[in-house]
Amino acid sequence: MKNPYFTSEEIYNKVIESTDIVHKEISKKAGLFYVLNRYDTLIILSVNYENVIKPTFMIKKEGTFYTDCCKIIVTEPYHPKFTLIQNPSQLKQNDVEKYPLAYNGNDYQKGVIYKIKDISHLELIAKGDLRSIFIV
Repeated sequence: MKNPYFTSEEIYNKVIESTDIVHKEISKKAGLFYVLNRYDTLIILSVNYENVIKPTFMIKKEGTFYTDCCKIIVTEPYHPKFTLIQNPSQLKQNDVEKYPLAYNGNDYQKGVIYKIKDISHLELIAKGDLRSIFIV
């Protein structure tokens, strides 16, 4: 099974597609991503270090999975309108660093945001620098 993590192939495909968008348009060497679900919004956030920038250190992590290029950390949804995580037990547990060993202070919120119409229909609403969306 290609997607044991999310309730639809579309959600999984958008997560993977978002890593490609980040590699092509934002940062070719990005290898660490967070998946956040807030209400009816799916956010794929690219970061350089785990648990450093807001909101990555402030949210509970459900677990991680890996693709050919990336480590993807799935976070606990915040008042989700749709159930996106199918089976949290399929995610690797305790695989998130508590505190980075070497952080240079240059990381910021960047990535892709989708509006979730339903679990099979997502609409791209933002990509690139996402600092204006997060309160810091």
